[in-house]
Amino acid sequence: MGKLIQIVARKKQKIVAELISENIYQATDRSYLLELPLKNLESILLLRTAPSQKAD
Repeated sequence: MGKLIQIVARKKQKIVAELISENIYQATDRSYLLELPLKNLESILLLRTAPSQKAD
């Protein structure tokens, strides 16, 4: 496996593990999440950490 592919795979695994550990997704969703492109996983992670905007 190429070095770039290994780096992307590790980064995806780290993001998926974080999403599961914070109960955003369940462990049964792991295989589905790992199939998503890295860009999509990063977007999900950003949405999770984005401050919620509440209308007054």
